[in-house]
Amino acid sequence: MKKSIYTLMMSLVICCLTAFQAYSMTPAQKQDVINKINTTASGLKSMSCSFVQTKHLSLLSDKMVSKGNMYYSQPSKLRWEYTSPYTYLFVFNGTKVYVGNNSKKDVIDTNTNKVFKEVARIMMNTVTGKALSDTSDFTVNAEDAQASWKITLVPKKKEMKQMFSKIEMFFNKSNNMISELNVVEKNNDKTNIKFSDISTNKTLNANLFAIP
Repeated sequence: MKKSIYTLMMSLVICCLTAFQAYSMTPAQKQDVINKINTTASGLKSMSCSFVQTKHLSLLSDKMVSKGNMYYSQPSKLRWEYTSPYTYLFVFNGTKVYVGNNSKKDVIDTNTNKVFKEVARIMMNTVTGKALSDTSDFTVNAEDAQASWKITLVPKKKEMKQMFSKIEMFFNKSNNMISELNVVEKNNDKTNIKFSDISTNKTLNANLFAIP
């Protein structure tokens, strides 16, 4: 009887693992998926969406959940806005970066700050999917995750390796748009971001990207 229960439990575990498994691709399949995502990214003039961000800390059992909105405008404008449980704003516009809230504000020139320049570039390229083409920055792997394509980016440069160990991106197969993002840090802390209400190629108010 015990053996039968054990066998049943193992079967259920195997079924669950199989249901959520991501399957590796051949080099040709991988390139085909990357080409599809790149084609969509190249036609992306603007994008807006909501997001839910969940921070998992390896040393704590609690999760930190925040919500907000993201706006992108070609070629180099990005607004990342936290609205709950606190307000905080990142605006990238050309060579200027604004970071702050009502009590503290900073404006950084990326021409004189290489770290912010890299962060701005990586954020924009990751959100739009253009990071898949940065072979000098990342080792790119693609897997079939049923309803999504799972793309894993492993940094090559020393500076980026200090910020994170890998980025996992999930693209919806129906429209080749990003739906979820995992940033895994060196200490195994993980930030998960899920995107919703995605709207593309619509006119966005220029004030969204104004540097105060």
